[in-house]
Amino acid sequence: MLALGVATAATVATTPTSGRPGVTAEAPSRSEPASPAMELVSAVTASENISYRIRLTNSGPQGLTYEGAFDPKTATGYARVGQDDSVMTELLINGTRYEGAEPPPGKLPADKGPGERYGKYAQYPGKYDRLSLYADGSTVLGAAAPDPAALFTALKSANATISDNPDGTLHFGYTTSEEKGSTTTSGDVTLDGDGRIAKVVLTGTWQSTAKGRLDKGTFGSTLELFDYGVAVKVERPTNVVRVTK
Repeated sequence: MLALGVATAATVATTPTSGRPGVTAEAPSRSEPASPAMELVSAVTASENISYRIRLTNSGPQGLTYEGAFDPKTATGYARVGQDDSVMTELLINGTRYEGAEPPPGKLPADKGPGERYGKYAQYPGKYDRLSLYADGSTVLGAAAPDPAALFTALKSANATISDNPDGTLHFGYTTSEEKGSTTTSGDVTLDGDGRIAKVVLTGTWQSTAKGRLDKGTFGSTLELFDYGVAVKVERPTNVVRVTK
């Protein structure tokens, strides 16, 4: 299975820390402005059950950019990520998933090309209701990338705090800990003119002693959602091999 965004998915964990309360959102009184959590709930509600285009950019020297579109009503969409020798492609047509590779635009590197099999797709059994932009859909960005309406639920599971930035955008943060390491994550959410989720910028740091030494690192991703309501049409590939298991 194509696991897009593995570089950051491996570090953006959202396992709740025991003993910490989850995010709660209570309806504000008429005399009080909406809380940041309620603002996010409203944005999530506005982003449900509507098609959109997506762009997911991972930072760092190995960072890749994924682009596509998805219609949750028909479970139809696509995602592509360009590499030096191919464009890895995922297609979802009425819930049926296909994954394959297409030739990259421009000239291939000198050591690439011979033996490449473009245009051949694997068809996976079962039905799917979202793109597999991340291997782990339990992560915050892993949940929001194929389904922007899942952002609040993912943040709640991560025991995140949600607040307002001075510029009017929403801010969230959370820390997760394991036996041999921890991860601290923060992010900012921008809404569009219709109150829908338009951008999620996520950054964080991690540390681990899993290898018998202290390792540290940083990560970052930007998720952009736009053209809500766009018509999403995807054609079934002609060269298909069915995957039986």
